[in-house]
Amino acid sequence: MLKNSLKYLSGFLIFTSIAISIPTPAASLDNLDINGYFSFEYEECVKGDAGCDENGSFDLDLIDLVFNFQLSNHLRIATDITWEHGTATEDNRGNAAVEYAFAEYFVNDLVKFRAGKMFTHFGIYNEIHTAKPATLTVKEPITTNKNNKLGSEFRFYPRWNTGIAMLGDVEFEDKELNYIIQLSNGDDDKSNPYEKNANKNKAFNSRVRINWNNNIGFGLSYYQDKINHYDGAGVKDGTTSITSYGGQVEYESTSGIGLEAEYVAGKVRTFDQKNINRDAYTLMFYYRLDEIFTPYLRLEHLDPNENIPSDHGKVKILGVNILTDENMYLKFEFNKTTTGANNLKYSGDDFSEIKSSISIGF
Repeated sequence: MLKNSLKYLSGFLIFTSIAISIPTPAASLDNLDINGYFSFEYEECVKGDAGCDENGSFDLDLIDLVFNFQLSNHLRIATDITWEHGTATEDNRGNAAVEYAFAEYFVNDLVKFRAGKMFTHFGIYNEIHTAKPATLTVKEPITTNKNNKLGSEFRFYPRWNTGIAMLGDVEFEDKELNYIIQLSNGDDDKSNPYEKNANKNKAFNSRVRINWNNNIGFGLSYYQDKINHYDGAGVKDGTTSITSYGGQVEYESTSGIGLEAEYVAGKVRTFDQKNINRDAYTLMFYYRLDEIFTPYLRLEHLDPNENIPSDHGKVKILGVNILTDENMYLKFEFNKTTTGANNLKYSGDDFSEIKSSISIGF
């Protein structure tokens, strides 16, 4: 029944996008907003070298430009373009990417439609991972957001998707609810998922968040997809299904004491009929001092496969975020990563590192 409902929703949104695609004159620059982010980082190992930079390196992490074209009261085009690590394509260095590019049609606050490349809206961090000034820490949580880099064979969800979405928000008294439902090509190693789907299945994900007042908010997320598996010769030999779900809580008191928590879990059914149950969490405490200094402590944990003992990954981060100028932040932190002997990525090779960054929003 869900599959049929998604098929009808897909058809309706495509019909709607065609219906509103009428010729319009070129947009005035008065209707164009440009924003962006800059991030410069330094990382160095202080113990071990299995997973960090033993030389100590400066990194031009990114320069990111966000364009919003308001074509009418109902229609806008939004795109985010980023250049990472000092992009120089002639030298095959760095990376240039379209983080997202979509058209959005506004019906009312409760109903909007999007079509294009978008972030997968899941949890706290995925839709803001390029917006470094919006986060306290140097990097987003690895256990819940980039779990493939800490011993998971599969990510909980892809970072981006291409497809259609319906979203909206509503306010009542001092509360706000927002939601998004996305239908996309999903992810696959053998094709460009922003151009072509590798199988007939469509990925489905959704998120709903409630800001109960100015101090506390809750959220729930869900993602489901099927991806192809290929043998050593590149021939498809099965399909792997991925289901992930999560919850989040964000709290900040009037005195500046804050808590941020996220839990993600799910199941993978591999092409050879094996079940992988996994979960992860992040837990961060912080305290804003005079809106300038914000010390923080973040604890992260990942269990990539409940059937495999000692495959865990853990991260502890102690740091401080300093507002030095309008929209400019300095971040300094100490990271310690520990893993079990059966961890697919590090096999028990623990390491510690220092990280720092300059993040600027404009």
